[in-house]
Amino acid sequence: MSNQKYHIEIPTEVAKKIKLKPNEKLDLKIENNAILLEKQINADSIGWDVSYWWSVIPAVIMSVIFFVYFMLQKTRTIKFTGSYSIATATIVLGLISGLILFSIFFIKARNQSVNSIYRNLYWRNFPTIIVSFTAILLFSLLGIFWVLGRVFMGVSFGIYTATLLFLIFQMIINTVMILLAENITPTMLVDVLVITIFGGVMISMLSNSNLQWWKHNISFLGTNKAVDSWQFNLTFIFAALLMMALVDYLFVSIKPLKRPLLQTQILRFLLTILAINAMCVGLISNNRQIPWMHLWHDICAWSMALDVIILIGGIRWLWPGISKNFLRISDTLGILIVFASVLFKGVHYFSLTAYEIFASALAFSWIMMLFQYLLKQINRGTHEFVVEVKQD
Repeated sequence: MSNQKYHIEIPTEVAKKIKLKPNEKLDLKIENNAILLEKQINADSIGWDVSYWWSVIPAVIMSVIFFVYFMLQKTRTIKFTGSYSIATATIVLGLISGLILFSIFFIKARNQSVNSIYRNLYWRNFPTIIVSFTAILLFSLLGIFWVLGRVFMGVSFGIYTATLLFLIFQMIINTVMILLAENITPTMLVDVLVITIFGGVMISMLSNSNLQWWKHNISFLGTNKAVDSWQFNLTFIFAALLMMALVDYLFVSIKPLKRPLLQTQILRFLLTILAINAMCVGLISNNRQIPWMHLWHDICAWSMALDVIILIGGIRWLWPGISKNFLRISDTLGILIVFASVLFKGVHYFSLTAYEIFASALAFSWIMMLFQYLLKQINRGTHEFVVEVKQD
């Protein structure tokens, strides 16, 4: 038995898709009782060494700019955070290098990859993805230095130590942006969407804790009365951009599944409208001093809620054959949203803030669950093949 060997016949369609050559060796991995076959990567081709130098060299260049600037300003002690600080320089120069490197490696992966994930991320998505990931980098840096600014309040460093710290931050930023560009997947877009919304809203809540924002409503975080209201508003704008790119990818990839055209187009329309309304919520602040802004902010916010209700209620028709497990969870979340609405409007048990948090969390969870379900359907329909194991 120990000398027995087995072989797997790979479908011709798969061989063509991954450009497999006769007698070419594949790497076999076993993970969670599953067999993974991967093409071997040539160590001399693009790999960690190249990516490493791509992250180091721009970091060194930016560090030289950092050092020369403060030398010309005759500044020998540099603050860690605040104006003209390590944090400010890292955010500004890090965004520039991160944007450039992410764009280069994303284009490279898009052009060279045989993976349908990259092929279905069309060039019309390129500006959206670039802007979204650059914005997320900005958000992340602002959040990190906001925390560090409170941990190391008032700390300053000599110019040589400051330059070394700046170099380290730059190398981390460059490496992360390269890795994101090289390994971007639809699942990653969903994860980034979750992080963007959760992180942005949490930072806004923390920034406005002293103002007791919960006595008003969530939209207060985006008004001119809030501290750093732009963070809350940008959260919705960037989340909307990511959702648009994700929806575009999903429904391009769904085409081979040959789903009913009318229902599929209506589902795509509803998800796109949801993203547009989210963007409008970010663009139009809920400033009661300006009546038209307050009016349209409320219209867009309630349109989002109506859109989600239509999606939850109509998903059986919009996606015929959807799993019973998904429907059970969907019905449960829908009932909870209706129950929360009764507690808010009917018996006035929920405050406006409590209702918004509860209903928004349920609706957002359902949307993310839908995206994950659609991704699984795409993978099952376009990336799963039947193979036969034969004994030699």
